[in-house]
Amino acid sequence: MIIIINREPIVIPMSVLCSGSFVADIMIPDLPHIGPPGSLTYAPKGIKLSPGGHSANVAIDLAQLGLRSVHAVGSIGNDMMGGFMVDQLVSRGVKVHAERQESTTAKNVALLVKGEDRRFIAELTANSMLTASFLLDAIELVSPRVFYQGTLGGLPDIENNLANVLARAHQRGALTFIDVIMPTNGWDYLEEAYPHLEIFHCNIQEGTALTGLSDPEAMIDYLIEKGIKLALISDGGNGVTAGIDDLRVFMPAFAVTHEDATGTGDALCAGIINTIMGKGVGLDQIHDPDLLVDLLLAGQATGAACVTGVGATTNVRPDIIEGIMEGRELVLSNTVVTRK
Repeated sequence: MIIIINREPIVIPMSVLCSGSFVADIMIPDLPHIGPPGSLTYAPKGIKLSPGGHSANVAIDLAQLGLRSVHAVGSIGNDMMGGFMVDQLVSRGVKVHAERQESTTAKNVALLVKGEDRRFIAELTANSMLTASFLLDAIELVSPRVFYQGTLGGLPDIENNLANVLARAHQRGALTFIDVIMPTNGWDYLEEAYPHLEIFHCNIQEGTALTGLSDPEAMIDYLIEKGIKLALISDGGNGVTAGIDDLRVFMPAFAVTHEDATGTGDALCAGIINTIMGKGVGLDQIHDPDLLVDLLLAGQATGAACVTGVGATTNVRPDIIEGIMEGRELVLSNTVVTRK
């Protein structure tokens, strides 16, 4: 965007507004085991405290990737952890819009035992209380180029007003991008919102629960028939399937050493958003297969970078992503592009 002040042009950077949950992550990596009742287990690599939640993760990832104008909306309590969340986001270059609640800031304990899947112990407190009115005010204030809404399925007031929220984002010129979790109260909240949705992401388990289907391409067909423009189904180390109109793309994952999968889907979304912003991509251009492949490649590399470190955002850095991109030719050689 360019505005004129005193006849001098001033360039205003286009913004991304991330909305969703704010959660303080307490990570305990590399545990040898979970001890029996009454036992004491020392954390061999310490206990790490970091900002988390879909809104915070995607915003931090984008800021670490070099995006200049990143905003994050979420809900916190009037407590020490709320101050921690705001301070951590600001220190990473994110502009914070925090709605304070008469509750506690949400915390999530992640137990990472060697050779086993992650164990989470989480609480539902202020993170689920974000209100549509607060979010709508932020959309009006920021007028984002891309509006990302995560944690859908765990934000009751946003879900009840999702169609209005997305319509307002459209009115302010935003491309809309949503990311869902397994819902507390079913998937009906999406029905009125589908026509306002440009980009939709879920993982394969969420896609199965939403559509009742097991094949990612069938899920894509279902979502596009509902009115979504670009649908993305991620399947961890198996890769990602995407579709827009009659174009379908399957791309395998990059081969990397896995340390912690926390935040991988958020990183994939951030990589795609960062490329959309960097290339100035409009949704009508994504019908080009080469461009869609570029978006997926960036998302996959960013997600791969995420899993190489402990924590949702630790290793989402340009230098790590560049190193992973050295393996792009193998990924591209196994990418399948089809027309239906």
